[in-house]
Amino acid sequence: MSTNWTMKQALFCLIGSTTLTLVLSLGGYWGYKQWKLRRMTDEKCRIVAIVQTGPEKEALKTSYLAELLNLSADVPTQLYAFDLKKATAKLLSSPLISSVQIKRVPPGTLYIDYTVRKPTALLADYGNTAIDKEGFLFPVAPFFSPKQLPEIYLGLPPFGAPEDSMDRKGGAWRTPVKNKYLSLAFELLQFLEDSPWKEGMRIKRIDVSNAFAPSLGQREIVLIAEDELSFSESDQKEIVCIFPKILRLAPKDYRAQLGNFFSLRKTMQDDYRRQLVSVKEGGRFAPRIIDLRIPQLAFIDNR
Repeated sequence: MSTNWTMKQALFCLIGSTTLTLVLSLGGYWGYKQWKLRRMTDEKCRIVAIVQTGPEKEALKTSYLAELLNLSADVPTQLYAFDLKKATAKLLSSPLISSVQIKRVPPGTLYIDYTVRKPTALLADYGNTAIDKEGFLFPVAPFFSPKQLPEIYLGLPPFGAPEDSMDRKGGAWRTPVKNKYLSLAFELLQFLEDSPWKEGMRIKRIDVSNAFAPSLGQREIVLIAEDELSFSESDQKEIVCIFPKILRLAPKDYRAQLGNFFSLRKTMQDDYRRQLVSVKEGGRFAPRIIDLRIPQLAFIDNR
């Protein structure tokens, strides 16, 4: 008997196998859709918890993250109906968050790994605003505990305002400040942080708003700092005194001028200690204004 297939038999086999494959595929797809629908509506798969991780332990309150994601215990959200891409965009819309990854953890947990911005200084141009090393602005309270951060003042226009005549734009969330004023302020802050002579001196404010003024006579950096000195009386009572200083520096030569100031500072501290002999209680003394802009000279105004 011949085993050769006729054309009709081959065509019948092809149509049959194609039909079977189509039926199985449609059946599998329909089953998958039903499974996905059941999973999307299963009460056991509602979001009931948020687990957060990151370089800092609970850097932001979980309630804040839930608010950004529009999650509420009163109106439960299905875990598998939750759009991870949109959720990521919502979290990144916060000026506090620099990076984030979100995952679903069945049956009802949302896992969020994120990094918050670290304040380098407070930006005195605006209230309740910090700035990080990349120039991004973000609110301080109620997200960060109070820290003794230095203030920097750049002379920026109002928040969101266009560029002024001095090439400074108003601040904005999610858009870093990038100008020569901030670069100079950070450069000076780093110089002070690295200086071994500044021990015991606290930097309060760096004002570079006039560092690039059109008139050479107006160009200056104003640095506000304070020394804290303490001593104990015979009855062991400790008295703490604060001695503020306002330094006026030339933008181009501030390193040399600060070197001169640190040399002068030891003499000033000896003078402070002599004043403490007659002090009966601690407090803040009147600030000294020290103008170092003229080479080899330092004008000191005691107020």
